[in-house]
Amino acid sequence: QLPIEDLCSLTSQSLTVALTAAVPESTEDVLLKGFAMLGMENERIETAQQFFSWFAQLQTQMDQDESAKYRQMRDYLSGFEEQCDTILNDVNSALQHLEALQKQYLFVSTKTGTLHEACEQLLKEQSELADLAENIQQKLSYFNELENINTKLNSPTLSVNSEGFIPMLAKLDDCIAYISSHPNFKDYPVYLTKFKQCLSKAMHLIKTYTVNTLQNLTSQLMKRDPSSVPNSDNAFTLFYVKFRAAAPKVRTLIEQVEQRSEKMPEYQQVLNEIHQCYLDQRELLLGPSIASTVTELTSQNNRDHCALVRSGCAFMVHVCQDEHQLYNEFFTKPTPKLDELLEKLCLSLYDVLRPMIIHVIHLETLSELCGILKNEMLEDHVQNNAEQLGAFAAGVKQMLEDVQERLVYRTHIYIQTDITGYKPAPGDLAYPDKLEMME
Repeated sequence: QLPIEDLCSLTSQSLTVALTAAVPESTEDVLLKGFAMLGMENERIETAQQFFSWFAQLQTQMDQDESAKYRQMRDYLSGFEEQCDTILNDVNSALQHLEALQKQYLFVSTKTGTLHEACEQLLKEQSELADLAENIQQKLSYFNELENINTKLNSPTLSVNSEGFIPMLAKLDDCIAYISSHPNFKDYPVYLTKFKQCLSKAMHLIKTYTVNTLQNLTSQLMKRDPSSVPNSDNAFTLFYVKFRAAAPKVRTLIEQVEQRSEKMPEYQQVLNEIHQCYLDQRELLLGPSIASTVTELTSQNNRDHCALVRSGCAFMVHVCQDEHQLYNEFFTKPTPKLDELLEKLCLSLYDVLRPMIIHVIHLETLSELCGILKNEMLEDHVQNNAEQLGAFAAGVKQMLEDVQERLVYRTHIYIQTDITGYKPAPGDLAYPDKLEMME
């Protein structure tokens, strides 16, 4: 685009060239056209005044024609200026609105941040309160179990074999352990005493059921018809078969008591009472039967002391092994009371054999008895099964000491009478005649 000044000069030059090229040959035609352009075609310039008027008018017309484009451009730019002013006003108004919005945003943002912090604090407090409530509820759950456990224990339909008894027992143990570990809780002694009372009731139920089961077994076996059991071997077999069949009924309860016996003295006390009841019932059954069997063996081997000792000891070995196996059917933990019972039962054999041993006078018999007791019983049987034959070993050792003492005594008597005090007869000194007679 050209500048306005250049545009105007170019237009003026173009008009000059066009006018020059279009000038007619007649001067009159030129003047007519000039007057026509000025709207003076009907007028004539006859005086100088008219000429100056015409010239002034012509100059004015030329000035107007020349500045028309500039005025048009000015008006055009003025329109743009007005539009720019309008836009500027709109922009200023928008900036004012934006500034107001920014202030409102900052206000809302501040309020929102404050609200968010307040919500976070409330959520934190809510979480802490929820944890506190859960912690309190967890602690209270142990105390709330008292009523449930007490109701179950006082129920007439409660059975120690029911599915809910052992879980209730475990819950009762947990409550007692928890309360015992928090002596600073309110009403600690009251609740601990009440839970201990519940535990005593549960232990009484277990003890009563187990003791009644064992006593009923013993009563059934002792009331049996002797004619239905032809010999002592079948009687012993019946003793073990009946007890083994009843073992699963009480083993689960006894196992629960054994598992807790090291944690609470109440369980250990009940376990000791069950042990004592079991061993008492076994003694009631085995005592008379063992005495009868030993008496029967004595009558069968009255003249053969070695056979009597061998058969009697073999019988007691089987009794000790069978009793240990039967004990393991009922219990999982050992007790020294079992060996005490077996020692007492073995003593019945010792009481029968000892009077016979102290009257044996033959050194060969005493020596053979020592070999049977030491080699066959102690070294063979006891060493191969020391755990089950500990009580039997004690009886055999005592019996062996008696036999050895008797052997030493009889040897001493033999030395005194047959060696030191030997007095040869005349026939004993008749050598070499005696040898010749033997030939």
